[in-house]
Amino acid sequence: MKATPSQKQVINQLIFIESYYTLLEETGHHRGALRDDLIQLINAGMVEVFDEDKAKRLSGYDQDHLEYFSFRATSRGLAAR
Repeated sequence: MKATPSQKQVINQLIFIESYYTLLEETGHHRGALRDDLIQLINAGMVEVFDEDKAKRLSGYDQDHLEYFSFRATSRGLAAR
């Protein structure tokens, strides 16, 4: 998958683990656009999901409630930016 410009903007904010709300603020995306980008990046293996406390990497998550999670780019995601 080739990352779109908006997905690259999300990846650039995810060098370290960041919360959903931090991503909203720093990217300037609206909720729907950020949700779509995150889900596509997660499914492509470019972003990994962490619990709200940023302590544990998760293999499953609730796509309808991304605000409960934090995110970090994978090496594959960082290479795509």
